[in-house]
Amino acid sequence: MSQRSLRNRFAVLAVITLLLNPAAAFSTQNTPELKKAQSYKSISAKVVETIPLPKGWHEGLSLNAGNLWVANGKNGKIWVVDTGSRRLLSDIQPVAGFTEGVSNKSGDLFFTTDWDQRKLYLARLEDNKLNKELWVSFPGSHPAGVVWNGKQLFVITWTRGLGTKFDLLTLDGNMNYSGKVSIKDIQEPAHMAWDGENLWVTSWYDQLVYKVDIDKWEIVASFRSPVSKTTGIAWDGKHIWLTGTYSDLYKLEIAEEGGAAMNIVVTSSAFKEGEEIPGKYTCDGEDMSPPLAWAGLPPGTRSIALISDDPDAPGGTWVHWVAFNISPERKGLPENMPADKILPDGAVQGVNDSHQIGYGGPCPPSGVHRYYFKVYALDTKISLEPGAAKKDLEKAMAGHVLAEGQLMGRYKRK
Repeated sequence: MSQRSLRNRFAVLAVITLLLNPAAAFSTQNTPELKKAQSYKSISAKVVETIPLPKGWHEGLSLNAGNLWVANGKNGKIWVVDTGSRRLLSDIQPVAGFTEGVSNKSGDLFFTTDWDQRKLYLARLEDNKLNKELWVSFPGSHPAGVVWNGKQLFVITWTRGLGTKFDLLTLDGNMNYSGKVSIKDIQEPAHMAWDGENLWVTSWYDQLVYKVDIDKWEIVASFRSPVSKTTGIAWDGKHIWLTGTYSDLYKLEIAEEGGAAMNIVVTSSAFKEGEEIPGKYTCDGEDMSPPLAWAGLPPGTRSIALISDDPDAPGGTWVHWVAFNISPERKGLPENMPADKILPDGAVQGVNDSHQIGYGGPCPPSGVHRYYFKVYALDTKISLEPGAAKKDLEKAMAGHVLAEGQLMGRYKRK
């Protein structure tokens, strides 16, 4: 029997073991949680170069021999991009049909994840094609980002259901399971990079990139990504590279010093963190905006921005409220804010996904949904017209966020 056949036989046995008894490998008992550290802070990032990418469904990034590999999701190939000449050098045929992440183990061996197949592969590169040698299945979960740091393999998984669960699995170089961490303070974690000491994790949902201390399993810092729907991330020894679902490649310088503490505390007199939002603030009631309060704006805040959205909407994140150029003198907003483009104190309201100005309350089609009220302290005023969309505001805020905070409430229609 050939060496590859032996490897495949052992892989099949591993898959069968997981299928028959997944709890044995992925037990949730005594699972540590990845949360923000008390010293969690905001750090700044500056774009130093942009490389255009062809249209595609851009997912994970991996730096190999000085070139960036760009995985292209469903039915897409992996592109090899020369960052020096900024040219697309070649296409690589992936193992399966929905490549999420890719990370080089050594030489011509690569780890890769496939969303649809729910598998992690160890594959060998031969003639611009990745041929699987070992694989592990994740029953009930979708694997997303993957990165190998030379000692450990890290894999992000999404488990769909009533409230998607996000986990960070650790495995050895032979893909033997060694541990799991429940991701609590990163919404929709996508992909990862390793800088030699820490993990960097992108969030597709909130357009932040998080720095994770794996010794303490703490999120120690974050910066706002210039990329909408941020996915892939890679570290080249000095800079971070990012891409997004429909975006180009961005090369960034990270400033570790001088970060402001992420200490905006957002509250409401109508509901507490994680509690049910009262019906009067939803489509089943008066559909008025809830009262909000915030504290902890850092020095230098020139304006405040507000975004409220629902990441559990079946068609993707649904935007309920966009507002900006709120005076830093304000300590919050009263309930039932008017649906005016410009408020008396000069604050500006954008458009929600119901194509209306101002607030639109929760109205989930089924099940319990989460609703986030996110507050941003900015070092500038935003030069956007009334009726601007969330994506326009996020782009305008990039590089100007001094601190932020959020409040999450839940709602299910009666």
